[in-house]
Amino acid sequence: MAMKVVALAGNPNVGKTTIFNALTGMRQHVGNWPGVTVEKKEGVFEHKGERFLVVDLPGTYSLTAHSVDELVARNFLLNGNPDVVVNVVDATSLLRNLYLTMEIFEMGLKNVIIALNKLDLAEKKGIRIDPVKMSKALGVPVVPLSAKEGTGIEELKDKIWEMARGKIKTNPVLPRYDPEVEREIEHISKCLSNTKLASRYPLRWLAIKLLQRDDDVMKLVLRHLGEDKLKEIMTHISEAEERYGRAMDLIIAGQKYEFIDGLTHEFMSYGKPQETLTDQLDRILVHPVYGFIAMAFVFYLVFKFVFAFGMPLQGILNEAFTKFGEWITPHIANKALRGLIVDGVIGGVGSVLSFFPLVFFLFLALSFLEDLGYMARVAVLMEGILRKFGLPGKAIIPLILGLGCNVPAVMASRTLDNEKDRLVAMFVNPFIPCSARLSVISFLVGTFFGGNALVAVAIYVLAFAVALLSAKLVSRFVSGEESPFVIELPEFLLPSWKSLLLHSWERSKEFVQKAGTIILAGSIAIWYLSNYPFSIGTGKSYAERLGHLVAPYLHLMGLDWKAGVSLIFGIIAKENVISTYSILYGGLSGEALRKAMMNSMSPLQGFVLAVVTTLYIPCISTIATIRAESNWKWALAVTIYMIAVASLIGILLWHLGSALRL
Repeated sequence: MAMKVVALAGNPNVGKTTIFNALTGMRQHVGNWPGVTVEKKEGVFEHKGERFLVVDLPGTYSLTAHSVDELVARNFLLNGNPDVVVNVVDATSLLRNLYLTMEIFEMGLKNVIIALNKLDLAEKKGIRIDPVKMSKALGVPVVPLSAKEGTGIEELKDKIWEMARGKIKTNPVLPRYDPEVEREIEHISKCLSNTKLASRYPLRWLAIKLLQRDDDVMKLVLRHLGEDKLKEIMTHISEAEERYGRAMDLIIAGQKYEFIDGLTHEFMSYGKPQETLTDQLDRILVHPVYGFIAMAFVFYLVFKFVFAFGMPLQGILNEAFTKFGEWITPHIANKALRGLIVDGVIGGVGSVLSFFPLVFFLFLALSFLEDLGYMARVAVLMEGILRKFGLPGKAIIPLILGLGCNVPAVMASRTLDNEKDRLVAMFVNPFIPCSARLSVISFLVGTFFGGNALVAVAIYVLAFAVALLSAKLVSRFVSGEESPFVIELPEFLLPSWKSLLLHSWERSKEFVQKAGTIILAGSIAIWYLSNYPFSIGTGKSYAERLGHLVAPYLHLMGLDWKAGVSLIFGIIAKENVISTYSILYGGLSGEALRKAMMNSMSPLQGFVLAVVTTLYIPCISTIATIRAESNWKWALAVTIYMIAVASLIGILLWHLGSALRL
């Protein structure tokens, strides 16, 4: 029997992801929606003998096709035929949240359940909501719950099961507008009534979207009615707007909010609000002076946490791979095969996999700050600064996401409001050190600077500074208008550890998958090039020839041919920089590799290598993503620009450091 489909819809920051995790647990996976690079999360749960597929739709404030996220959510609700729609609503911002609810109702969906989240926080703010009266007023079931505490989840499962079985009858309330607007809706509905659209979509919804000049619906009507009929309808709408003196989308939005406001009086009342912990913290965290001090301290703690917990585990894994290589060596008689497996696969892939704890703890820290609500404060703090560099405050979110991986961070640039902001953010995002580069930075800082977190922070600060200065430069050559800054500051909530671990694992497991595919292939290629036609050290291996080819250029930065080979293979995946060194030094790893590199390089050379690795050409996956989100010219421009910047800074650091005898 086919699984019932449950669509999870709601505004951003309403606790939707926490509810998704509470429903599905470990039985979930993340991919992309067909045709777009928007994240698609699906999971499964069982209840009363029935299996349900939960689809977590992108968080949106409305269902007008202004962004890819809104279009994806709307198309699934219209065409995905979900058996149940769970609309997650934040009780602390009911007026704004119910706007999306009304849009869902206007789409003709009746199989809707309202998951009323954060009711406890609403009460602290003096907001009292009666779920029973709310259900009666809206005409659909309302389930009060606390996603953070996990209360109400079983009740929600019960309602989903009942709704999917047809045991609940609903009568969703539809917003009513002023008589003049209703006449316009009725007129357009009649124009569409004798078309095929009438059997596929609610006419009232189509009419409202045409009044709001929704691009997607206009294209839909054009296909079915032709250009003349669409022009006739749009001319009629323009005449109506002239009579009102305002755009119809503003009139409809305003009247919809008025309708919601009147509706909430039936089930919501206000008492005296208490000052919450969020109010007290925000006096510091968004302060123009104290906020930046707090932000610097927070991100210092992030790196301290990552290094303090990740490095010991990294050492243990490194030792395990080394011992495994030593154990398997006598069991492989063929010398070439032994070299391939021990030096190429175990040495190369093992040296990368040992950094998994660092990557996981970085994602854990970033997920914690994101779910806590702190990232929104960082966006507010950075708005003024980023504007000076040609970026909106919201751009800090994809920039910070770049600390995990530049690929989803480049994709996240599409959430910015205009094309100029998206292109500039996409251009500078690869300068942000991702988790792969963290593995290189942590290895080199651990080798040459005893794991001093301040050295790592200095490299990250330099990378962010280069990104901002580049944004200032690039924004001068990209045309477009400045977008307004609008962001919600959610309540501070301690995330659930289950949700954090799931989120961190979903993000960091890609690191393991990459180690088993791209890095494995890269390690085998590096081993082959290092051992054929003659082994490394003879000056005649393919790898050495390749390294010596770029050596004169790298000598300007104080680096040798080994760095050249490592940086070239680092283009495939940045983790390859360390695995290449491991293979070039005859399969050494861990402490043995550190000692070998310390004997052949100075701390200044180690620092220059770390900086150049951080700033030069992005990995192939990032280049491909930039190309997918823009075009080949933009991806090529990013690549050339990054090589030029990394070269210039590498040369300056080497010569300045040498002059100062560092």
